[in-house]
Amino acid sequence: MTPNVPGDLWKKLTSTVGLVSVRHEDTANVMAAEWSYFVNKAPLYAAVVLGPRAASRALLAAAGEFSLTLCSEDQAAVADFAGSFSVADIDKTGSELIRFGEPEATGTPWVRGGVVALECVLRETVRFPAHTLYAGEVVAAHLPEEALRPLVKHGAMHTLGTPVRRTEVVASARWLPAGTLRIAATGPAGDGDGRWRVSLLTADGGTVSLGAHPPSPHGDFLRDLPLPAGLPVERLGGCRVRVERDGAEPGYAAVTGLGARSVARTAPVTHGVPR
Repeated sequence: MTPNVPGDLWKKLTSTVGLVSVRHEDTANVMAAEWSYFVNKAPLYAAVVLGPRAASRALLAAAGEFSLTLCSEDQAAVADFAGSFSVADIDKTGSELIRFGEPEATGTPWVRGGVVALECVLRETVRFPAHTLYAGEVVAAHLPEEALRPLVKHGAMHTLGTPVRRTEVVASARWLPAGTLRIAATGPAGDGDGRWRVSLLTADGGTVSLGAHPPSPHGDFLRDLPLPAGLPVERLGGCRVRVERDGAEPGYAAVTGLGARSVARTAPVTHGVPR
C-alpha cells in the first residue's frame, strides 16, 4: 500500500457519460459530465459532479434546475465535443448533432439520443475541496422508443460488451447459538424450480444433507437451518457447507461465529430480505 495517491486514480471509476444541459441566455449550455449518477430512489434523485472550471456551475446554481442525458454509445463524438469547450468559447448548441427535446416539467431543454434524459430540480449542493456535486429531483424522464446501449467512461470511452455470465454459487455460513446454521447464497439458476440444496461436509469426509429449499423472491437464499441430530457444535469447526443449484458450480463456506456470542441477538430468518 503506497502512501502516495496517484493523481489519475479517479479514472478507475466506471460510469455512464452524462450530458448536462443548463439554461443560458435564450438557449442552453451543454457540457459533458462523466460523474453522473442516480443517488436516491424514492424520490428519484440524479447528481452531477462538476469541476472548478465548469461554467455550468454558476448557470446551474442560478437556474435551480438542469437536464441530464445519459449518453448512448452513438454519442461519443457529441460527448467529446461538449467536454472539450466552454460556453465562454463557443455556443456548442450550434452543432447539428446536439438536438434538443422540449421540457415538460422544467424550463430546461434536454439532449435527444441518449439512454434516458432527465429533467431535474436542484435540491442539494455539496461542495468538495475542488469539485461540487449538484443533486436534483427527477421531475420528468424521456426514454427513446427503443432501448439504447450506454456510453461508458473508464479512462477512455467504451461500449458495453455482452453480459457477464454467472457460473458459480457464492455462499456463507454462520452458527447461531440457538442451534441453527444461517446460510446465505447467490448464484444463477438453470432449468427447473431453482431450488437450493445445502449439505454439511464433515471433517471425516461425510456428507449430511440439510435439505433442498426454494429461492427467495429475489432468487437468492437466506435461511436458518437446524443442525443435524447428533452433531455436536464442537465439530462444526472442522466442517464446510456446500450449497448447490442446477446450472451453477457449487459454493463452499467455512462455518463462522463459533467463538462469538453476539450472534445470540440475531433475529432468525427464513427467507430473503430487502436490499
